[in-house]
Amino acid sequence: MTRDGEIVDEQTDVSRTQIMAEVKAIVAEHMQITAEKIGDEDHLVNDIGCDSLDLVEISMKLEEHFALKVPDELAQDAQTIAEVTDSVLDLLRRSGHH
Repeated sequence: MTRDGEIVDEQTDVSRTQIMAEVKAIVAEHMQITAEKIGDEDHLVNDIGCDSLDLVEISMKLEEHFALKVPDELAQDAQTIAEVTDSVLDLLRRSGHH
């Protein structure tokens, strides 16, 4: 299947959508906000209000939830929800989970 001239793997789209929803839920629970208030391109620090400790704790929750090792850089490099989702998806693929 193609979309806008690029080949799209429907399985990956579904997985990415599901993983993004899970990432949003983890961030929302930690920050005590509703997941619906979190946009795909929301920045963890600038838009959601995470500090460095929040980022470390969210990384630990991601590790536990997805049963994988999240590199320290993920917590140190404040990112958008979409970037975190893509990083988690990449880690899952490398570990053989997806």
